Amino acid sequence: MIGTRIASRWQGQTLVIPTLHRKGLAIGAALGPALGVEIKELPIDTDRFGTFSMTVPRPEGALAALSAKVSAALKAHADVQIVVASEGSFGPHPSIPWLSVNLEYLRWHEARSGFELTVSSISLRPMHLTQRLTRLSELDGLLERFRFPAHGLMVAAPESLISAHTAITNTQALRDAVAITLKRHGAAELRSELRAHLNPTRMRHIERAAWRLANRLRSACPACAAPGFGEPVPMRGRPCAACGFPSSESLGRRWRCLCCAHQIDRLIPGYASPLRCPLCNP
Repeated sequence: MIGTRIASRWQGQTLVIPTLHRKGLAIGAALGPALGVEIKELPIDTDRFGTFSMTVPRPEGALAALSAKVSAALKAHADVQIVVASEGSFGPHPSIPWLSVNLEYLRWHEARSGFELTVSSISLRPMHLTQRLTRLSELDGLLERFRFPAHGLMVAAPESLISAHTAITNTQALRDAVAITLKRHGAAELRSELRAHLNPTRMRHIERAAWRLANRLRSACPACAAPGFGEPVPMRGRPCAACGFPSSESLGRRWRCLCCAHQIDRLIPGYASPLRCPLCNP
């Protein structure tokens, strides 16, 4: 940590988590002991902001859904002081498109002061699988790979954006859903359930993100003492060893305060390979 380590200023306070998917267990496992807070789940239908089954689209993305969840919690209870909202996404890695990743966001929002902090965490090993079936007899050989029934499943028509059957956690219900889909479409797609309460791998990742949030909150700006200092922002443009032009290699990292203009840069000494230079190696 670059910032100043501080004691929790939220000791004894209660924070609410808008969720129907038991995320309070994972978030509370980190924020409870790290900040001394009490965790309360607020039963709000967050599926209306978008679902992984695509029955409700999420056209504006994860960050917009975070904002919607915070607003919904504040509207539901006027006396809420602290809201922690969680949102995740699954998809191809931005640089390695054949690699599936899970990106988790957590947002801390204080109603009275307006202070807000968002952290993210990426997992390169999500439980996010899809498999096409053409015969019901293929199903039994796939269950171990999908870690069923500890991880829930969805069943969809081939290449359909919408998963018609969701939250499947027992074998008979799964066989019925696959059989119906095969009869109607001639093939079926088996998909991992991605909601946190049905995907223990994702739930563990949410807890990891919550520890990151706790560490940020207990790291203060060296200049103004505001919490949240300490998440480095990568900087590109390390100078080329041959011509000095900014390359695609990392120049270093920057830490920036959320409340004042203070920032700290840590630059990487030396020069970049000409192979990473757009002039020397266009």
